[in-house]
Amino acid sequence: MSTARHPTPPLTVANINIERSKHLPQVMSFLARIAADVVCLQELIVDDLFKLSRSLGYAHHAYVPMALHPGDGLIRPFGIGILSRIPILRSESIPYAGLGSGRELVDLSSADSKVRTSRYFVVLATVALADASFTIGNTHFPWTPDGSASDDQREACDRLIGLLGERPVVLCGDFNAPRGGEIFSRLAAHWRDNIPARYTSSIDPNLHRAGPLPLMVDAAFSTDHYRVRNVAMHEGVSDHCAITADIFVRPADGRS
Repeated sequence: MSTARHPTPPLTVANINIERSKHLPQVMSFLARIAADVVCLQELIVDDLFKLSRSLGYAHHAYVPMALHPGDGLIRPFGIGILSRIPILRSESIPYAGLGSGRELVDLSSADSKVRTSRYFVVLATVALADASFTIGNTHFPWTPDGSASDDQREACDRLIGLLGERPVVLCGDFNAPRGGEIFSRLAAHWRDNIPARYTSSIDPNLHRAGPLPLMVDAAFSTDHYRVRNVAMHEGVSDHCAITADIFVRPADGRS
């Protein structure tokens, strides 16, 4: 009788900045098709969280509002969420930037006013698949208008790295800082950048209001506790491309 252990299956993960409710039918169609185990969403309207959960079978979720958004003719809470088909064993919402409470109207007139009226969090959710434990993080980083680094971003970067430290995590999100620039490079020096080099932009060329932009601002970082494989980007979902990946727990001996 064989005693060989079967390898643990990967945790399938998707990440999308969904731009509030603007692309909800495309988002729902995409998520229904890929059926990821865990989904990280930014700019998520709280009402849409429950709509997505009910429609797509994501019975478990963690959510935190960043501010109230005045777009789409309504004033509604928007923030970051993690949806999971697998029970969430632990969740945590860690603030690291912004002067807002998460409950006030965001001032969209400048990068500075956004930071003053928003609260920036990293949401962490831990799930178990077979005999493996996975901690997935999701965040939406402070924005600058031209992709250059700001003092607010530098402070946020230092605080985010300091708060998460070396804890095992796959950290997804919209980092509003292009790959190759100062902030992304600082993040990639602490965590592994898993987006293949062949992808040079995460801005959807057709759905983003500014059209095609050579900016890789969305990411799936990880610590060495995990292997992130089969990373792909998908257009036609939202104003940012969707990211999908398979997550494996790295063996204790560190072999890839």
